[in-house]
Amino acid sequence: MTNPLISIIVPIYNVEAYMARCFTSISSQSYRNIEIIAVNDGSTDNSFRMLEGLGKEDNRIHILHKENGGQASARNLGMSVAKGDYFMFVDSDDFMDSNAVQACVDAVNSQPCDLVVFDYYKHNKQGQNEHVHLGKELHSSTTAPWNKLYSRKLWENHRFPEGYWYEDLGIIPVVVANANNVVKIDKALYYYDVSRNSSQTNTINPLKLKDKIHMVENVYRELETQGKLNKNINKVEQLFIDHLLNGLLFKLMYVEDMSVRLEISRSIRSTMDRYFPKWRNAVKHNNKGMKKIMKRVVIHQYLKGQFLLGDMLLKYPKQMKKKSM
Repeated sequence: MTNPLISIIVPIYNVEAYMARCFTSISSQSYRNIEIIAVNDGSTDNSFRMLEGLGKEDNRIHILHKENGGQASARNLGMSVAKGDYFMFVDSDDFMDSNAVQACVDAVNSQPCDLVVFDYYKHNKQGQNEHVHLGKELHSSTTAPWNKLYSRKLWENHRFPEGYWYEDLGIIPVVVANANNVVKIDKALYYYDVSRNSSQTNTINPLKLKDKIHMVENVYRELETQGKLNKNINKVEQLFIDHLLNGLLFKLMYVEDMSVRLEISRSIRSTMDRYFPKWRNAVKHNNKGMKKIMKRVVIHQYLKGQFLLGDMLLKYPKQMKKKSM
């Protein structure tokens, strides 16, 4: 398959300031055999009007409009109409390297595979780019959908969980685990913009934090149902550690309501104990060196509901760093 059709699915919600950059990066791809599925998820700003203008400039852009239902529902709708042999996802406040699609197609043509994973840049307010190096396993390839090229068949029995935050976490590891052969490109081909204050990445919503727990549980259940859990059990345990202990638990320093803090810390502890009773050994093994030992102390304190010492260890270095800038 030397010239496959690639469907690039873009969910859109109130991102008028970023749309031109995003769609220019897609339309100007060096690989031309693409269709761009733009799903307007009930935007209330000028995003839809701008999208109509972009569609007139590039007839490969197919515009869908729906009531606001969240990013997961927008991506699911996009996949339902996509005609491509392979899928890619782009968030509308991000952008792509001009050779991103070509690099992925070259990888597919060089060896049989149904998943291609590539590195990405974190793009900040100053326009600086930090190269993020990744692996190709379910726990190391990042749970984001946008640094990958997927064969169509990988999504035949899967969709993004709707009605949750962190929906990527709930399904991307499952899709990666179902790939028969994964090719890794050791080059950053995607620019993940971390500068937008209103993005979900930069938003702490105490009512939605526990969705992370539901999403990792979904990965466990899906792989168990498919009979793929046992061979991936160590990777799934690391996924739980990364996203519950090293991720969700550390977000509690931004939550002011002490009752919410206690509820989430207890839920994390009970979840880890239920699925991986020996998780403490894995955390101890992975946390060596002074910085990581301090991290382990914070995890221990937070899980006991003792937040004072943990807050001091987390917040003081951050405050000192801000003062020095």
